[in-house]
Amino acid sequence: MSISMNNFETASEKNVSGGQVAAAVAEARLAVGYSLEQLAVTTGLTIDQLTAVENGEGADAALLHRIATALGLPAATFVGV
Repeated sequence: MSISMNNFETASEKNVSGGQVAAAVAEARLAVGYSLEQLAVTTGLTIDQLTAVENGEGADAALLHRIATALGLPAATFVGV
């Protein structure tokens, strides 16, 4: 599976709020074609953790790195570097 980086900007390309990061995570997951369950298996995170991220309830850089890696995206995709 691959995702076109043309579909969305990375967090490092602009200042983003938690809500913007949450939306970007959900958009990327859907663009790759993963369900929450599939992403949970791939990342080793729980569905509750992923749902919290996609609801903008906070995620640290390490968690966002795991998600980006699982989706085949650059590690800095969701992290404003």
